[in-house]
Amino acid sequence: GRAESSLGTLADVNLNAAVSKEACPLNLAPTASTTAALALGDALAVAVLDARGFGSDDFARSHPGGALGRRLLTYVRDVMRSGDDVPSVGLDATLSDALFQITAKRLRMT
Repeated sequence: GRAESSLGTLADVNLNAAVSKEACPLNLAPTASTTAALALGDALAVAVLDARGFGSDDFARSHPGGALGRRLLTYVRDVMRSGDDVPSVGLDATLSDALFQITAKRLRMT
């Protein structure tokens, strides 16, 4: 931001992500400036992660219910089906019989 702004004058450090021109043809809509701010925020987050030695195990513990945490914490044993839970038909079964078995076992394959 601007070092001369009211917030800038109070800050110990000013990380300037100013852009000379927005991508908007009218130079009005915040386009390039929002991208620059996002990139600066991402860079700061990654620097803090690195400085703290934050690894995938830490991330998984912090986000156990989210898609990324689940990806790090889920093992084959957690999703593997066996025995009667696996759809199975003989070699002479019709395709209709096979689809019925897959659907009946609720494996979300259809």
